[in-house]
Amino acid sequence: MSNVILPEGAGNGISRRQFLAGSGALAGAAALLGMAGLTPGQRAGVRMAAAAELKTDLDILQFALTLEHVEDAAYRAVNSSGLLSGKVAEYFKTFGDHEHAHVVALTGVINKMGAQPVAEQSMYYFPKFGSQDEVVKFFAQVEEVGAGAYLGAAPMLQDKNLLGAAASIHNVEAQHASTLRAVMNDPAPSPAFGSPLTVDQVLAAVTPLLKPNSAPPAGKYYTNMDPAPNITVATQPVAQVANSAGLVYFAETQHTAAGPFLDYWNRHGGLVQLGFPITEPYKGPSPTNGQEYVQQYFQRARLEWHPEHKGTEFEVQLGLLGAEQLFHDMMGR
Repeated sequence: MSNVILPEGAGNGISRRQFLAGSGALAGAAALLGMAGLTPGQRAGVRMAAAAELKTDLDILQFALTLEHVEDAAYRAVNSSGLLSGKVAEYFKTFGDHEHAHVVALTGVINKMGAQPVAEQSMYYFPKFGSQDEVVKFFAQVEEVGAGAYLGAAPMLQDKNLLGAAASIHNVEAQHASTLRAVMNDPAPSPAFGSPLTVDQVLAAVTPLLKPNSAPPAGKYYTNMDPAPNITVATQPVAQVANSAGLVYFAETQHTAAGPFLDYWNRHGGLVQLGFPITEPYKGPSPTNGQEYVQQYFQRARLEWHPEHKGTEFEVQLGLLGAEQLFHDMMGR
C-alpha cells in the first residue's frame, strides 16, 4: 500500500505509518471475530483502539454518515469532471453508486432510531485535479481512510446487529481501495489485517475537505497551555521564533520546547538523553492507553503532561515507548 494518506492540497501529507500510530492492527478483525484466542496484549490493543469520543451507536452512525456524505459528494464531482475515461470511468461510476447507497442505508437506519440524520454539506473542499492519475491516487487514499474508520468504530458498537452492516460497508471500501491501487500499479501487498483508525485520526484526514483554510497559520508553534489539535498539525515545521526563558527553538528539527516539557528536558539529560523535539505539543490519545493527554515527541522519548500532578516530579511523565513498540511488533506492524 502507498505510504501517503492525503496528497498535497487535501491536507497535510503524513505517512500511513504516522497516521495509524496508536491503533491495533488486529482490532477490527477481533471486533468481528470476537476476543477468543487473542493474547492478553492483543486484547488490550483492541480496547485501546476502541477508545474514542463516540459514546453511543447513534454517534457512530452519524459519524459514519458524515464520512459517506464526503465520499458520495466527491464521486459525484469527479464523475462529472470529464477527467476520467475508459475502465477507470466505469469503476468510478460504480463506486459512486456504492457510496450513495451507503448514504441511503445509513440515513434509513438513523431515521428508524428516531433521530435526524446529519445532512450533506452545501460545499466540500476537494483538491483541484489536473489528471486522471491524480484523481485515482486521491480516491485510493480516501477509500483507505473510510475502511480504517469502519474498523476503528466497529469495536465500539453496542448493538451487535449493526456489526454485519459495518463489516459489509468496510469490505466494499477496502475493495474500492484495492481496485484503485491496482489501477495505479501499486505493487505493495495489503497487510494481513486491516488497520483501524481512531476518530482523531479520521478527522485529521477529512477536516481539510470539510472546512476552507482549516490548516493553522504556517510557522505557528504550540505550548502545553495551547497545544496543537492533533499530531498531524504538531508535526508541521515551525518558523524560527526568539528563544526565551520558557521557550527554545531548535533549528535542527524546526520545532520548539517550552514550559513543563522544556523543564523536564533540561532536568533529564536534554539533548544527550532525549534528543531534539520532533513535534510541537499536541492533545491526543496516548498510544499506550488511549487516554487524552497533552504530549510531545522528542527523538528518544514521548512526554505526557499530567497537570493533576502540577508542582511534583510526576507532572511530566515518559510515554511507554518500549511497551508500545512491543505491541506494534506483536501486531506485525
